Amino acid sequence: MAKKFVTTSIAYINAEPHIGFLFELLAADVLARYYRAQGNDVFFLTGTDEHGIKVAKAASEANQEPQLFADGLSAKFEALGQQLGLGWDYFVRTTDPGHVKFVQQKWQELSDKKVLVKKSYAGWYCAGCEAFKTDSEIEEGRCLIHETPVEKSEEQNWFLQIKDQAPAIRAWIEKSVYPATRRQEVINVLESGAYDEVSVSRPRTKNSWGIEVPSDSEQVMYVWVDALLNYLSGIELSGWQIEDWWPADVQLVGKDILKFHAIIWPALLLILGYELPKKLLVHGFINVDGKKMSKSLGNVIAPKDLLDRYGVDGTRYLLLRGLSFAEDSNFSWADFDHLYNGELANGLGNLVARIIGIAKKVDKFDLSLAQPELADRGELDFKATLTQANELINQADGIITAEKLWTEPTTKTPKLLEAIGCLLAATTLLEPFIAQTVAEIRRQLAELDSKPIFPRL
Repeated sequence: MAKKFVTTSIAYINAEPHIGFLFELLAADVLARYYRAQGNDVFFLTGTDEHGIKVAKAASEANQEPQLFADGLSAKFEALGQQLGLGWDYFVRTTDPGHVKFVQQKWQELSDKKVLVKKSYAGWYCAGCEAFKTDSEIEEGRCLIHETPVEKSEEQNWFLQIKDQAPAIRAWIEKSVYPATRRQEVINVLESGAYDEVSVSRPRTKNSWGIEVPSDSEQVMYVWVDALLNYLSGIELSGWQIEDWWPADVQLVGKDILKFHAIIWPALLLILGYELPKKLLVHGFINVDGKKMSKSLGNVIAPKDLLDRYGVDGTRYLLLRGLSFAEDSNFSWADFDHLYNGELANGLGNLVARIIGIAKKVDKFDLSLAQPELADRGELDFKATLTQANELINQADGIITAEKLWTEPTTKTPKLLEAIGCLLAATTLLEPFIAQTVAEIRRQLAELDSKPIFPRL
């Protein structure tokens, strides 16, 4: 039995959970379920990133202390697990005293290796990214990611020296960053020299909500150093040893944090003596009706909005069927309604009802004679897997229609079993996505009970 370690990025808690992070969580959950179905031992880690200026600002606006604010928001992210059947094995929080202790120990190791240098620095700072930006990351005085003005900042910080790790980082990027379209993008950043050294602290006067730098009480660790180390601390906090699970098999992140995970993170690991992740899987942004999600535009899609409309399995299916993982996607209620009715209610749900109804008319029916077609799926291509499942559903429906199985079904049992075989093959592909529905389909087949699977909107 092999071991598989799957992680998401950890959610930044300056705002309520939204569709973007849910999308990443669902993808990781599907991968974890897929690996478990193959007989692997799986460790699935997620959590919340709770330090930094934006969290402190959001807490102040809510008239709460940062820790109390973090506790409330983190609980909402953790609740997504129960609401959507997400089977992670540990939920790490960066305000956990165990994580704080771990990060300070790793800082001391970096210091002992002489890769930390304290010096003055002046540059353009984006509050949204909580990072200094290079000229190529700014356009007309605005951060290209957050589209907000950057500010000139001059301060004394600790810097991590990364340049010596660049060749090893590049070699890793070329074989481990997916999709391939993201590789050259981050290699260009690496080779520009912009990340030869990275600011890894901020003065306490500018950010007091963070982990104190050991032996320098005037400095607080840069939130990204704190956050990235969760992938190691989370293993220990869950009761395992790091070597039990590391390196990660798949780490899922959004394209906006690619540079942190494909440059700073491997640099930290190399310097600290850890292996690098096997795969870094990068997803695009989700726009809503053609526009970037924004509180000011009032177009932020919350998990509850989806659950109220489509239920648990409907939400799980639609997010990974209706949106592209690798590239930017557009969400619209009309598109999701169309998919729900077309592929779930009228597709899968209707097929199950037809098969059950016909099977009940057969005098002697032996489900064990149904031979499902062998259905295999691509490990990292969620949409292709669901497309294949739909092809099998359409194939089964086509058999029923072409053979008119509702007429004299007893004499046409072999064709009915062929249709059921297609359905069972589809359920094998669908199980990591919509496990509750698949279990109900198999129960209904076993009992030949015709309860509806998906209601129509």
